[in-house]
Amino acid sequence: MRTPGRGLAERVLGGPVLWTGLGALTLFAMAPFVWVLLASFKTRAELYATPIVYLPTALSFANYVEAWTSRLTPFSRFFANSLWVSSVTMVATTVVSILAGYALARFRFAGRQTFLLVFLATQMFPAVLLIAPLLSQWYALGLIDTYQALIYSNFSFTVPFTVWMLVGYFESIPRELEESAMLDGCTNFGALCRIILPLAAPGVAATAIFAFVASWSELLFAITFTSQTEMRTLSAGLLFMVGQYEIQWGQLSAGVIISTIPVAILFTYLQRHLIQGLSAGAVKG
Repeated sequence: MRTPGRGLAERVLGGPVLWTGLGALTLFAMAPFVWVLLASFKTRAELYATPIVYLPTALSFANYVEAWTSRLTPFSRFFANSLWVSSVTMVATTVVSILAGYALARFRFAGRQTFLLVFLATQMFPAVLLIAPLLSQWYALGLIDTYQALIYSNFSFTVPFTVWMLVGYFESIPRELEESAMLDGCTNFGALCRIILPLAAPGVAATAIFAFVASWSELLFAITFTSQTEMRTLSAGLLFMVGQYEIQWGQLSAGVIISTIPVAILFTYLQRHLIQGLSAGAVKG
């Protein structure tokens, strides 16, 4: 039996206190982004003014134009490189993870547990441990300053985690659904495409998001395996906007804002599939 005092405390703590705390955390998380967004619209005089100018007097897009068209730091080229590398990595990771995850979830064979343990163990080590062996390998194959080196490196980093994630997701789907489809004439691959993948849409979407974001924001491989300016990705290009004697704060801020757009669009689009998949699963359950 609930006491009146306890009910009042739950209403107070669950209402104003909860929303105040969530609001404070949201402001704390958004403050750096808002600061960079405002800085991207400021003029050079406002960026270096004393005392600090918090709000730009007018919305100036000069920083965006200079960052996109600069010859010293060709931001448009960096953007295209990152978009290509991240997109190919996302597609390759998703396809391989679906096939490998389904095989490990549904078939029992010698070495299955070893594969799963190896995939899990790879997440215990930082990516920097891969630099030396990958660098020597790409040099031997002549892949330095190529898209292949970046795509293969990102692929090797994303696949173990996404396979492990999809194994657990596929195992949560009842086998009886596939068996019913096979009784109607479907093969294993047909059952995967027609039955399993629609039900696993949330897991597949999460896999795609993880692979794209990990490749888009990756910096260590980008600065190690590329030396030519035209082959740099966005993260490496933003790093080289920080000069020895001066930091181009306006262009750097504009570049950071532009770099968030593809990730925001991808997440917004795939978030619909996540919600739809979860809602469909709840209704069917």
